[in-house]
This record gives sequence, C-alpha cells and structure tokens, in this order.
Amino acid sequence: MSASPRARRRAVALSIASQLTRRVQGECTMFAEAETQQLLLRGLSDPHHDVVRAAVSGLGHRPHAASVEALLRLATSADSQMRWQVAVALGSYEEPEAIEGLIRLSSDPSNEVRDWATFGLGTLRDDDTPEIRAALRRNLSDDDLDVRGEALVGLARRGDDGIVEALIKLLTPDCHVYELDAAEALADPRLVEPLQALTKAAGRSSTNAYWQARLDDALEACSGQAVPVGIQQSNDS
Repeated sequence: MSASPRARRRAVALSIASQLTRRVQGECTMFAEAETQQLLLRGLSDPHHDVVRAAVSGLGHRPHAASVEALLRLATSADSQMRWQVAVALGSYEEPEAIEGLIRLSSDPSNEVRDWATFGLGTLRDDDTPEIRAALRRNLSDDDLDVRGEALVGLARRGDDGIVEALIKLLTPDCHVYELDAAEALADPRLVEPLQALTKAAGRSSTNAYWQARLDDALEACSGQAVPVGIQQSNDS
C-alpha cells in the first residue's frame, strides 16, 4: 500500500504505519519501529504533498534523528498546515536543531503554528535556555490568546518570577486555565492573595468544574501545601 501509484493510498499507509503497536508483557509498544521509521523517512521525499505531510505526522509519533534536517526545511513551506505539522512533530525531538526550529516557528504568521510551537517549547520540553525564554517572553504579547497562554505557562514552569506582576493582574474572574496553571507552576506566595480574591469572586456555583479545580490546585501550590510542578532553572538562565 505504501508503494501504491495512488497518493491517497500511500498517505493512508504512512498514517497507519506510524501508529502500529503491540502488547509486550502487558504494555503497549511500537510495532516494527525501525522499519516504519525508514518507511516514513522515504515518505518525506514523496512527490505528493499529502504523502509528505503524512510522513511528517508519523515522524512525530516515531521520531528519528535522520529526519530533523528535512523537517526543518519543511518548516519554511508555504503551506501553513505543513508548518503546523512540523511544529507538532518537532515537539517530540531532543536534538538542539529541533529547539531552534520551534523557536523560529513560534513567530510564524499562522496562529495555529505559533500556538503549537510555543506549547512545544514551553510545556513539551524541559530545556531552559536564554533563547527559549526570549521566545516565550516575546509571545506573552501575542495577538492570539492561546499563544499568550502557552508562553505564560512555559515561563512559569521555568520559575521566571518576572511574570508574577503580570500574572497578578491577569488573575480575574475572566481568566483562563492558562493563568491558573501558570500560578500553580510558579507556586509563588505573592499569588495567594489574588487567588483567594478570585475564589471569593468566582463562587462555586458560577464556574466550570475543571476551572475551579485548577484554581484550587493553584491556591494550594502557592500556599506552600503542595510540591511545585515547575522545572528547575538552569545555571545559564
């Protein structure tokens, strides 16, 4: 099927191959990982756009270092859906080049691409470098709500107390889960008062149950009653 003359069949074959699993001692593991990775790598050179996109998606499920160079080339594609797929895939890679690619994509013209690239940098990765922080800080003022939220959470996970004052202003009854997750990750005592005020203003009956649970977790963390969920700062930050 992956060698079919029809592009649609080839694309479907790659999508299926990237998700093949089997049970080993009760745990789900990848089936024929090396073989399917090679199949996906070949798909990156397919003449049809949809097949290439399927290969990129598959290499997000089954990362292979040999694909990074090709993925970075595709990150400059005129097709925003291709760039988005690359941003999703790069979030699964440990190579430094992948981080550089995500940083570039975090300023992409497409909201969706910036959103996922910012999520990849801020939440999917634990790396903490000046370059990553700079990209996240830049996106704090993005026009898109989700991009701003992902940037805020990413900086909070890195213990960046430079966002505390801004976060205090954002903790209103209209705030989103992003702000609550950031507060929990920071676990900063300065956030206790605004979180308590938010709890009183919101009222149990007027809020979404999940939002209320995140508020409770944030208040608990900032009150020092829970272990912070952020990551350790590196020496070079």
